[in-house]
Amino acid sequence: MSRVVTGMSRVPLALCLTLRWAAFFGAIVLIACVSTFASPVFAADAGKKTIKIAFRAIETGFDPQKIEDRYSIAVCENLFESLLTYDWLARPVKLMPQVVEKVPEGEEGGTRFTFRIKPGILFADDAAFGGKKRELVARDMEYAIKRFRDPAVRSPYSWLFEDKILGLDEYVESIKISGAKFDYDKKIEGITLIDKYTISFKLRSPDYNFIYFFAIPNVVPVAREVIEKYRDDTMAHPVGTGPYVLKEWVRASKIVLERNPNYRGHTLNTEFADANDPWDRDAIKSLAGKTLPLIDRVEITPIEQDQPRFLAFMDNQHDYLEETPLSFVSQLFSNGQLSPAMVKRNVRVFQETQPEIVWDGFNLDDPIVGGYKPENVALRRAIIHAHDVQAEISIVRSGQAVQMHGPISPGVVGYDPTFRTAEQQYNLPAAKALLDLYGYLDKNGDGWRDMPDGRPLTIEYKYRANESDARQSAALWVKNMAAIGIKMTAKEVLFADLLKDRKVGKFQMSGFAWIADYPDAQNFLQLLYGPNTDISNDSRFKLAAYDQLYSAALKLPDGEERNRLYREMSRLIVAYAPWRFTLHRTFSHFINPWVKGYKKHPIYYTAFKYLDVDLAMQRKVMQH
Repeated sequence: MSRVVTGMSRVPLALCLTLRWAAFFGAIVLIACVSTFASPVFAADAGKKTIKIAFRAIETGFDPQKIEDRYSIAVCENLFESLLTYDWLARPVKLMPQVVEKVPEGEEGGTRFTFRIKPGILFADDAAFGGKKRELVARDMEYAIKRFRDPAVRSPYSWLFEDKILGLDEYVESIKISGAKFDYDKKIEGITLIDKYTISFKLRSPDYNFIYFFAIPNVVPVAREVIEKYRDDTMAHPVGTGPYVLKEWVRASKIVLERNPNYRGHTLNTEFADANDPWDRDAIKSLAGKTLPLIDRVEITPIEQDQPRFLAFMDNQHDYLEETPLSFVSQLFSNGQLSPAMVKRNVRVFQETQPEIVWDGFNLDDPIVGGYKPENVALRRAIIHAHDVQAEISIVRSGQAVQMHGPISPGVVGYDPTFRTAEQQYNLPAAKALLDLYGYLDKNGDGWRDMPDGRPLTIEYKYRANESDARQSAALWVKNMAAIGIKMTAKEVLFADLLKDRKVGKFQMSGFAWIADYPDAQNFLQLLYGPNTDISNDSRFKLAAYDQLYSAALKLPDGEERNRLYREMSRLIVAYAPWRFTLHRTFSHFINPWVKGYKKHPIYYTAFKYLDVDLAMQRKVMQH
């Protein structure tokens, strides 16, 4: 299905700019050249609608059960289909069926969920199917769920199905003890294939968030034949039922998607549209009544450096720019107004505060910043008190953020807007007092504080390479720590390597961000659940009291009792200080006028399935 090329160097888009934008940036002088992704070749692609964009990080691959970074998942949400989805226009988000006939209701007290897949849905063609059409069936979902729990797969999302499905944990533990391979034909008590298209899950205990898991872009059915055929390289051979297929992949340089000929099509639901929202009105005008997708081809270029990614959009090499680098937002959009240059180009801006949290985390297993003794907690609290979040928002984020006061994002069920704590506030005197009280003093007279036992107190802060805001944030941390006598160094690490380092506990401090997989507080609180260490709990926080509250909350429906448990968990996070609550980011996305139907979804990462391109308008702009 796809042509995969490896080992090629990336296209240097920083060079691929035209001279007419040099004046726009004053001192920046760049040489014009022809880019691989420059203006469309209309003679060859007349009538073909193409979207060209940049990702601000490098992808890891496209095996949905093995990935966790948002950019790989963003591609997968176009190649595969989850059983459920969210209505594209509804706010707040609303669950809808995607490949199943209806959204199931929890039966047997919230312990049973049954899904019936629509007959006739086809996977994309692939050699693994031996030249035959392959229909999506219930067994494909069963296989995917088992893959999440197969120890050999090492899925970063295995936590979703831990302590959930009757009999699955017991089987996983048995093979861990015996060293046997996962038997995918093994009957699991809590997974029942009722017929060819119907699958039913029986849970160990009630979990009213379980239904949300089946709308997560990488909780998707996969064909066993495909996984077994490409066993050593499943990341490069995604085969799903979604609207697109992976046509070409040059690792870390180029991702090309094309329409899946086997895809049945979908339509825009307008039932929950907001008549007062101009983005909804444009989507309805551009898309309503049409069979989607309308885009034939998607070309994605990973560009980690802020400036070339921004300039490529300014040079019309990309159709829209999401998560615009903060250093450039003010040039295009200031005080609620687009710049004259953007107005002249008829560019639109979509602003959003995503359901996400951004925090700075400690490694609780680290001998310097980790631990649970009073002196360990006092050091982390002092570090937290010394970090100036408002300076980060104003200086690093250019005001494009709001302060985070708890571990849960606004816009999700369970968020408490009244949750506040003095222990997470900027307070230099309190920071110094804590350090003095617990013996973190300058014992050798070099001007820097030492550990109570006399060991050097030096902290390394790892941050994401090639991003100016991450670099500035790290510099602010170093400065803030110097103000209380703590020596901190900052180390720049490539994003993919940083993910690996955090996963295995190879860090002391680092910045983190998590966007909601589903709209409930549990999705954030699981990041500190002890059994999720080595999976999603990168801080390696292990506290029995917290884990007990987390497990108890899973058994409750949305309501005051569950919210009370969420608040107690939040208080324990404050008390033991594994995180510095930092901020909730605001993003600005700039869209060229020929792109129609755009609206950023709070949960999903891409809009390809709901876009159109006005080719005539695009040609006119490109010819000038």
